[in-house]
Amino acid sequence: MVAPPIARAPRVGRRSRLGRRGGWASAVGLGLLLAGPGLGSTPAGATEIRTVARTIGEGYMVRMPGPEGALISRRRVVQYVNLGVYELLPPKEPGQWRRDPKDGQLRVVTSMRLRHDFGSYATGATGDADRLLRNLDGRQIDLLYGYLEGENLGGWVDLRAGRQFEMSGLDFYAFDGGWLRVRTPAHLAVEAFGGLSVDGSAMFGFPTFELDGTQGTGADRVSSPMVGAALSLADVRFMDARVAYRRTWTPESMGRDLVDSDGTLGLAPAVDQEILSTTIALRIADGKLSPYAATRYNLGTSRLDDVSAGLRWALTELHTVRAQYLRTIPAFDLDSIFNVFSTTPFEDVRVVYEVRPGPRWRLDARFQGRLLRDEVTGVLGTVPEQALRFGGGGGAGAAYRRRRLGLRADAFGLGGQGGVRAGASVDTRTHVWYDRLAIDGRGYLLYYRDDADPARRGYSVAVQGGANLRLAHGVYLNLVGEEMVTPYYRAAFRALGILSVDWAMRGGQR
Repeated sequence: MVAPPIARAPRVGRRSRLGRRGGWASAVGLGLLLAGPGLGSTPAGATEIRTVARTIGEGYMVRMPGPEGALISRRRVVQYVNLGVYELLPPKEPGQWRRDPKDGQLRVVTSMRLRHDFGSYATGATGDADRLLRNLDGRQIDLLYGYLEGENLGGWVDLRAGRQFEMSGLDFYAFDGGWLRVRTPAHLAVEAFGGLSVDGSAMFGFPTFELDGTQGTGADRVSSPMVGAALSLADVRFMDARVAYRRTWTPESMGRDLVDSDGTLGLAPAVDQEILSTTIALRIADGKLSPYAATRYNLGTSRLDDVSAGLRWALTELHTVRAQYLRTIPAFDLDSIFNVFSTTPFEDVRVVYEVRPGPRWRLDARFQGRLLRDEVTGVLGTVPEQALRFGGGGGAGAAYRRRRLGLRADAFGLGGQGGVRAGASVDTRTHVWYDRLAIDGRGYLLYYRDDADPARRGYSVAVQGGANLRLAHGVYLNLVGEEMVTPYYRAAFRALGILSVDWAMRGGQR
């Protein structure tokens, strides 16, 4: 039995000039990092500069809710620009082309996204809908990551400085700051990190890692300080393990001139998020058996939010079994009112059996089970009619691959608690002109029935066709079109195009 969550009133109007400058600071710092190797220093030997640009265009129609059922259009263009500067440190030994990994290395990696929606979905919105769309899609430039990275410096130090995101077991977060790891001879590594949490609504923001529960408020637009530390195993071949702690908070100095939700001037200091995460993974029997487990404990609500465990077992060279258990509860900003509501955890169990009868064939069978537990409510003291509800099903698939042909067929069915969902699909790719032109085709059928809402019952049948054309070395054009038949849409055509340009150049003394 976990302790009830601590209720905190949502903060309204919390905005910080420091938070507004967080994204700009990352962008300016990134420019200095890129310019740094050429300012008063000797040229790096065999330095490699690599950039990747991808342009994605998408257009489709969306039916508006209501009796009229009007159709509005989405016309979205997204541009990804990735830039990397590698091998900034020259080789130590004369005559070497590359520096040995044991001698350490520096690199700069960045990724930026520019996006715009010029369809009637965004341009025709008014009132509250317009404000919501601007909050969701109003950012035109996102700095996904951009940092200077040092690896194995001095034989025992790793570091990163700039905009970065981290995955610690089941904990995901992004921040502008620094990260340092020191490895010891005892096969233990000590980590420390800190900075400002990423403000998703600001210029050069990154909304994916924004804390849920305070959308549209001042708490959603502030970049709060974040610090953390971790202890992990290092250079152990048969096991990886890590335990990490991090805390995000709003100090009093960042809200002295702001109005709180009760109308008073100044925001009281508060903790936004406090997480303890653990992860462990083993490699047993020469890697044939690989169990793993991870947890995320929310110290702010005294609750175990996420648990994941599983294993991969290679029975023979042809037969493999994968099993996974997942239990999760939504996590919100501690300033959010959603923390006072009772939340039912979602549990999922999956098992996959895979066999390779030949070098070109792969067959698999899957089982999936959903577990929903209803607990006694703390306020009303009511007892649920059924403490444990189950829903699940399974599926099967087959894949065949040759040098210029790939084919996959799949079918699945899920029933029980929540409703029914069943479907099947066939995917194929054929190379018709060596590695320059590939033709893709896909067809799928889906049937669904929602027990909670009788109106959500229907089917969809779709056919997709596409082509992947290599225009030149590192330049690719992908085109995909889909036509879907459903009882709820008069027109359901979608088109997607991707232009990818990948080029690299090398410079510096050899």
